[in-house]
Amino acid sequence: MTLFSTLTTTLNPEVVTRIANYVDEPVEKTQKAVDGLVYTLVGGLMKRTTTEIGVNQLFNHIQKGRYDGTLTDNLPTVLRDPNQTNALITQGNDVISHLLPAMKSSIGSMISGYAGIRNSSAISLLGLITPIVLHTLGKQVKERKLDADGLASSLFSERDAFVNAVPEELMPRLIEKLGLHQVVAGSAAPARRTLVETTTPSGQVRQSETVTRQPINYDLNNDATEDTSVLAKWGVGILLALAVAAGGYYIYQNTRQYDDKTIAGTSESTSLADTVMTDTVTRSLAVPQAPASTTPASAAPTATTATTTPASIPGVAGASPTTGLLSQQLTPYLTNPALPKGRVFALPGLTFTPGSLSLTPSAQPVVNELATLLKAYPALQIQLIGYANDAAGYGMTNKALSFKRVNQVKQQLMAAGINFVRIDAIGRGTGVSRRDTSGVPKPTLRKIDMKVVVK
Repeated sequence: MTLFSTLTTTLNPEVVTRIANYVDEPVEKTQKAVDGLVYTLVGGLMKRTTTEIGVNQLFNHIQKGRYDGTLTDNLPTVLRDPNQTNALITQGNDVISHLLPAMKSSIGSMISGYAGIRNSSAISLLGLITPIVLHTLGKQVKERKLDADGLASSLFSERDAFVNAVPEELMPRLIEKLGLHQVVAGSAAPARRTLVETTTPSGQVRQSETVTRQPINYDLNNDATEDTSVLAKWGVGILLALAVAAGGYYIYQNTRQYDDKTIAGTSESTSLADTVMTDTVTRSLAVPQAPASTTPASAAPTATTATTTPASIPGVAGASPTTGLLSQQLTPYLTNPALPKGRVFALPGLTFTPGSLSLTPSAQPVVNELATLLKAYPALQIQLIGYANDAAGYGMTNKALSFKRVNQVKQQLMAAGINFVRIDAIGRGTGVSRRDTSGVPKPTLRKIDMKVVVK
């Protein structure tokens, strides 16, 4: 059985009903929150095990906490006793503070909004689900005799199942909160511990893990010491920052009294130059450029010609903010305040090689143009919506392929300097819902659309 199927069996309707009664929330909302927390914890642990420290920390918590599956085997009995349930929640909240540090509150808020339950209920459920997930992983470690590397590899083997199982409504939140961009895109992998070989006097070769880092304290009761150490480090950093700022301000004030006129003139010129560049970019998006032959040979170079050089977008080869079909469609919409947000634009030129994550040659200019638009309109926030129907025979589902493709585009936009919070990426598979019982045949889709979330 896979990790998700095992957890589904463990968290059956009878168990979820008992949990709902304990947190005093409706069963339907509790079920949604429990499912969301399972996805959150599995995704968060995948991200954690992309570092060597994270791999060792997860394995040590499972070993020292004796997470071996005994809880999941007796979960209904434990949930009948409020005292045992409360102790389990307390234990889980302690553990999550170590495995996903500084994430407890943000996860609680996310699940509270996602499932429509109280924030306090979400925190309690987080504490309760955490030991259940760890016991499920610990049972795999015990039955398969896994070491730390084996545990991390086993966890990452669930990545495709994770991408397929997470609801479309939750996936963008998980990616943003947990930083799962690389994990979901398939470009992240579990870290491997560094092993060294030594030869004993008898000639036997022995492997052992190298320890080149500071030892990690896995004592679950050591929160106070850890927090004090972190606060001390932050305090020293803040003091140094204040000292540097004070020195810089002193130098600035002493220099300013001698150069007021020069600085004022420079500031005015810089402000004017910035305004011209911004206006030029806007005009280049709104007005088709004239053919080169109509430009007089004697014309001097202007700011407009400077903005049309291919290297004007860092991180994207051959990017150019020249007007394209997407710009012609978007500019009138974005510059008209009367038109509401939420409009969806097709990106017909944004295509991929069948069954792969490789953009076709004609698709790159579309990505470049989209990056230019996002730079020209700093308030613009978008959602990329992917569809795919060509995953058969490539070892993945259409939903996974559609999501990985839009995430690939998002990664390129981020490389061009666009903040990831401005871009949501969701994959909808073929676009035909499995819940559709109408019996009317519907065409499957293979495309990427763009929805304007904020103008």
